[in-house]
Amino acid sequence: MKPALIVVDMVNEFVHGRLATPEAVSTVDPARTVVQSFRKFRLPVIYVSDGHYPDDPEIRIWGRHSMKGDEGSAVIDDLKPSPADYIIEKHAYSGFYGTNLDMVLRSHGIDTVVLIGLDADICVRHTAADALYRNYGIVVVEDAVAARIDRNWRDYFTRVYGATIVRSDEIEDILSHVHIET
Repeated sequence: MKPALIVVDMVNEFVHGRLATPEAVSTVDPARTVVQSFRKFRLPVIYVSDGHYPDDPEIRIWGRHSMKGDEGSAVIDDLKPSPADYIIEKHAYSGFYGTNLDMVLRSHGIDTVVLIGLDADICVRHTAADALYRNYGIVVVEDAVAARIDRNWRDYFTRVYGATIVRSDEIEDILSHVHIET
């Protein structure tokens, strides 16, 4: 396994803004643990974050949120990207749709994506679906994601995507056994 971390929509709008939930706030510390572990092993950390235009399809459903260039679309300070991290702007639920995410992963020889962020049942789910169709293994860190609608997301991910579900306090040990120099 050669993993990369994908941090989905850990932006101000979803953690501190209009679309924030208490569950989203609870993911911050576990997400920080996961990000730090990936950096420790010098494995890719990739942020995929909403940066919407006014005519993006999601705006009809959720209203204006995480608009391109506004403070709502910025990654939260607690998870601020480092200069070595990748930052990919997205305009749809999936981190793959219309972005260069697949190219970045393939350029590093990645075969497994580790997903954290918001929301497990929306953007993380669509990113996982597109990862499956591109033949990546899928790992979800359950305490570093939150669900907005479908609280039974774990069963869905394991049955539909073949995902492995882990906790943030397991990540460092997992990475210590699979680490490959990049």
